[in-house]
Amino acid sequence: MKEEHVFCSCEEKFLSRFLVKMAANNAVLNRLEQKGAEADQVIEYLKQQVALLKEKAMSTLVLQASLREEKKLRVENAKLKKEIEGLKQELIQAEIRNGVKQIAVPPSTAVSTEVFPDNVPQPTAVASSPVSKDYVKGEGEEKKKKEKVEKKGEKEKKQQTAAGSSDAKLVDVSRLDLRVGCIITAEKHPDADSLYVEQVDVGEASPRTVVSGLVKHVPLDKMQNRMAILLCNLKPAKMRGVVSQAMVMCASSPEKVEILAPPPGAVPGDRITFEGFPGDPEKELNPKKKIWEQIQPDLQTNDQCVATYKGVPFEVKGRGVCRAETMANSGIK
Repeated sequence: MKEEHVFCSCEEKFLSRFLVKMAANNAVLNRLEQKGAEADQVIEYLKQQVALLKEKAMSTLVLQASLREEKKLRVENAKLKKEIEGLKQELIQAEIRNGVKQIAVPPSTAVSTEVFPDNVPQPTAVASSPVSKDYVKGEGEEKKKKEKVEKKGEKEKKQQTAAGSSDAKLVDVSRLDLRVGCIITAEKHPDADSLYVEQVDVGEASPRTVVSGLVKHVPLDKMQNRMAILLCNLKPAKMRGVVSQAMVMCASSPEKVEILAPPPGAVPGDRITFEGFPGDPEKELNPKKKIWEQIQPDLQTNDQCVATYKGVPFEVKGRGVCRAETMANSGIK
């Protein structure tokens, strides 16, 4: 009996301990479940935040791309405006050159109602507001610019007309400004053994400087105070550092060169003329048009040493003809 009582007491103790442990475990499980639920909520919140951040990042990228595209379009728009303005100015100038009168179009103050059918609502006319000082100033500046462009166009048109009339002239000896001249002094070129530098009176206020390659053909003492024929409307050219303002005309062959002499009694500045070739000479020959190069092959002395152009003598009116000393049937240059 005593043994049964001891066994029951032990069983009760074991059961109570087990129950205590079970209760403790249940409490731990409850806490774990609560913590798990809270963790699930935190995870869900974090997921939402990540989604929001992704959305914001995408919006930022789209905005940046939009801004870049807008900037690019603005730049292209500015370029197009500039090109259009340039083409407009070219068109205006072309019209001015072609004689098209430019008329400023006044700004419209009301909308015309003539083109709208009766059954279509017509736009309300806008009352014109007082013109501001800035607008008046801008309009005045635009008018000045347009007048300046018109004047420039007229000037260009006149120049083109003059150039056209000049080009229309026949290329013959009348376009050369050939004059009687006097070589006052001559000296050796400081930087070229084959050249003379001369001071020549051609009937102007002051002598012209002329550079000639005559050292091998004419002695220096024969160059002093000598009458000659000069071509005076070639474009001035620098020869070894010295600008030459005319050319001494000579009968020329590979072996020999002689300076052409004017007739007795001729004075510096007398014009050389050619019968059958009237006209005034060019002020200055344009090197690009090669006028001298086209005329020169027809210049030569005849069998009597008289200088000619296509057989017509170099003549000083009332004085006589020009000639070489001994060279007959030779080219002139």
